[in-house]
Parts: sequence; C-alpha cells; structure tokens
Amino acid sequence: MRGPVHRHRPAHPSRRQLRIERTQEIQVRTTHRRRKLLTRGGVILGFLGAMVVYPVMGTITPYANAAEQLPGVVEGQAPTMSTAILGAGPQFESSDLPLPTVDDQSTVVLTENDIPVASSLLPDCDPEFDDTTSNGRLRADQLCSLWVAGEQLRPDAALALAALNEQFKTAFGTSICIADSYRSLSEQYATKASRGYLAASPGTSMHGEGLAIDLCRTQASGVYYRWLSNNAETFGFWNPDWAKWSKYEPWHWEYLPGTGIYW
Repeated sequence: MRGPVHRHRPAHPSRRQLRIERTQEIQVRTTHRRRKLLTRGGVILGFLGAMVVYPVMGTITPYANAAEQLPGVVEGQAPTMSTAILGAGPQFESSDLPLPTVDDQSTVVLTENDIPVASSLLPDCDPEFDDTTSNGRLRADQLCSLWVAGEQLRPDAALALAALNEQFKTAFGTSICIADSYRSLSEQYATKASRGYLAASPGTSMHGEGLAIDLCRTQASGVYYRWLSNNAETFGFWNPDWAKWSKYEPWHWEYLPGTGIYW
C-alpha cells in the first residue's frame, strides 16, 4: 500500500515581497501619470505658442520702431500720445473750391449713381425752390407730390426719394410704400395726441420740414428694410440712430442732407 500523499501548499508571500510588489506598482502608476502630464503640458504649451505668443510677437516686432517712422516724430524725442497712436494726421492741400450746398450734395448723390434725370421722375417738382421754410407751414410751391396720393416732400427730398424708388422698383418690382410724409403743424398736434412719446413735439418734427417719410409697416422689416439700409443712404435717406435705439421706428426715414447734419 502506498502511504498518504502529502500536497505542498504554496507558501504565502512574505511581507517583504508584498512591499516590493506594491512599490513596483506605485512606480509604474507614477511613471504613467508623469507621462500623461508631460504630454498634456506639451500640447497646451504648443497651443499657447501658436495662438498667443507668435501672433503677439509677429505684430509687435515689425513695428518696434514704428513711432520713429511717423510724420512729425523726431528721433530722440518722445512723441505725444496722440501722435504715437494716430500719427501727425493727413496733410491736406489748400483748395479754392466752395463748400457744397444742400442742393449740390443732392445733385452729386444722383449723378454718382447714374440715375436718370430726377426731375423727369417727378415732372411737376421744381428743384429751384425757396428753402426758407417754417416747420409745418410749407407753401404749395415748397412741396412736391409723390407717387402715393396725398403724400408730399420738400423738392430736394422728393427728387432724391424718386431716384431711390427707381432702384427699389428694379429690385422688387414695386414702389416704396409710403404711409406718411409732410405734416402740417395741425397734423403734428394730432399725431402727438395719438402717439404720445413716439411723436416729436409739434414744430420740431422732420415731417414738418418735409424731410421725413414713414414706410408702410409691410416694408419696414425683412428684405425691404435690409435693402433700404444698404442702399438708401446713397440717395441721402437714413433710418436715424434714435429710431433704432431710444424709439424703435424702423419705418421712419429722413433726408439727411436737408437736415443740416453732415453725412
């Protein structure tokens, strides 16, 4: 008979062996972490170099001595702040040409855009008019009828608007729709009573000068408004800043040359 078989049980690892294995695991993990951090740091530094440092240095370096190249700056002397930033300003040659009047400005606007003779668009509108006007008290000879029945403007504004309308018709196949234009003093009082703060004080409205129109609401937004915003100023008309911010009136447009504001 065989004697009893004795199986050798694996000995438990010693504490020393466990500490060694544990230390090796920690070292491996630490090495991996360092590699990850180095890789990420390299990526971040590369990004900063490409997006920040290089553009800044590329902008500053070519202009390191730019102030010395400005007109009016003498080498060895510190330029003033305005000169360093803006330069000495453009040099204008003297001219004996007279400053343009409002009517001259209107004519230039129409001529530059190769528009047909404006008077042929409104044959009963006389561009040679007496511009001595009183708000809300314009005479019949100081107003021109537009293509919308009952709507009128001062002659220079009417002719410019007629030229603008020709381009508008080419773009959309229809005329500019006008809801309101010149307002007499009594009409200004009535408008003030009905619209409150949205209406100007009677006697101060650009409508009373024959220089403003209100578009129909259907044309005061969308493609019509965008087209007018891009093209109307060429003919002297604009939607004033106050009509975009303090009072929202996208339908209100004024003939800027007639207002005396430089444009």
